[in-house]
Amino acid sequence: MKTRDKITKVIALEEAFLYPKLFELYPKDLQEKYSAVKEKLSDVGPGRIKRMDQAGIDIQVLSHVQPGIEMLEDTILAMQLSKEINNWLGDIVQKYPTRFAGFATLPTQSPQDAADELERSVKEFGFKGALINGHTHGRYLDHESFSVLLSKAEELDVPIYIHPTDPQKEISDYYYEGSSTLITGWGWGVETGTHLLRMIKSGVFDRHPQLKIIIGHMGELIPFCYSRLSLALSMGEWLLAAQEAKNPGSVHEYHMQKSFNYYMKQNVYITTSGVFDQPVFECALAFLGIDNMMFSVDDPFRDNFEAMDFLNATKLSKEDREKLAHGNAEKILKLSNIAGSSSNSTHSFSAFKARTKSKMGRMLLSFLVK
Repeated sequence: MKTRDKITKVIALEEAFLYPKLFELYPKDLQEKYSAVKEKLSDVGPGRIKRMDQAGIDIQVLSHVQPGIEMLEDTILAMQLSKEINNWLGDIVQKYPTRFAGFATLPTQSPQDAADELERSVKEFGFKGALINGHTHGRYLDHESFSVLLSKAEELDVPIYIHPTDPQKEISDYYYEGSSTLITGWGWGVETGTHLLRMIKSGVFDRHPQLKIIIGHMGELIPFCYSRLSLALSMGEWLLAAQEAKNPGSVHEYHMQKSFNYYMKQNVYITTSGVFDQPVFECALAFLGIDNMMFSVDDPFRDNFEAMDFLNATKLSKEDREKLAHGNAEKILKLSNIAGSSSNSTHSFSAFKARTKSKMGRMLLSFLVK
């Protein structure tokens, strides 16, 4: 196994925090669900940095846990809270500039205001892009109203991270009735992968060729269907366009102009968040290539030590492991100006105890689910 000291820096991209005022708006059952991790979600100071140091993680890019602002019905409230959360996170990043960076929270109920808030957050606080928790009341980023936001992301040259959220209620009721665990274990991946595929199919990346989209969890199931999707979307869309061209009276839809593989390589990046299995990683790597992959943990929902053990165990050259650990993130998010910590205490007694506790917990969990 490769050792941690051979990696010069580690940046994690999908790391969650919780803003108290938004938490108060969560349904009671969701508040109870998050009660076990609320303390860690709320800590964006010394406690979180200590956990990062113990595992050997230099920088976290922070974003609000799902469900975020997108769940709010009141557009005015969404706009107000977005600004408040970004102001608060901006202060955190300013206080710990070598340890934290930020993804903006956006009021996607109003795409123009979301674009304005993205610009403000990037220019005023140096945020590295935005994270959007899936659809906004059934409206996805392929909707024409979001063109103003996607254009702004292109102009600022920052990515948008699409994070999972629950499917629309009608879908959840039909497919996942009475099974919230099936939603988190399967529905979130399907939902987020479908979100991206809708964007590709509808020509979003033709209209916004410089747009960069990030998805987590080793590609939200897409790598496992890559060949089938490539054939179905690339050939299928081109054939449909040709058929429509022969029927002048028919209603014409916009069809993607390039291949599925082109958009996945040029516009899409995936992270390892929450998925630390080598075979899964190798599948994603085979189709996307190392330049489109970045390291993430999904802290505090997944274990920092488990993520680092996975990173060190990847069968990569030193150069490619550096790309995965930090190089690609520095390039895509312009994080090279953040040096990271030079005093990680990975060999301290505190780190030893935390690592031991992590290993014991993983062993017990592995035993229970066998």
